[in-house]
Amino acid sequence: MPTYLVRIIETRDLVGVFSADNIVQLIDIVDECTEPDECEYTRMGPGGIMWASPAIPIPIPEDDDGGEPDPMPWGDASVTETWWDYFYGYAAYRWKRFFPDDPPKPRQPVLPQRPGPGHVVPFKKKRE
Repeated sequence: MPTYLVRIIETRDLVGVFSADNIVQLIDIVDECTEPDECEYTRMGPGGIMWASPAIPIPIPEDDDGGEPDPMPWGDASVTETWWDYFYGYAAYRWKRFFPDDPPKPRQPVLPQRPGPGHVVPFKKKRE
């Protein structure tokens, strides 16, 4: 199953690394977190995410009280050399838009926000 690196076209912000059988499936997966028409992708070669230091056991245990499982320890993760080349632009690849026939949507410039009126909180007088 191919692996893809996806980013936002305008800002080049990373959306994620995804595995999908085809582009339609990839679009559905990307749609879970952002608008696919604002993204581009590239197919990645062999590689992966690894933990060279101790991480957490798999499967990740849930709290005894049925709460949320511990978060993934992504801070200690790194990528293999081959994927490192993709993230830092050293691999030979081309970025492709999900919808190349649709012109990119013009982004509205973000206008600076003026602070709104302050909220005055009256203080109670001290009792003497």
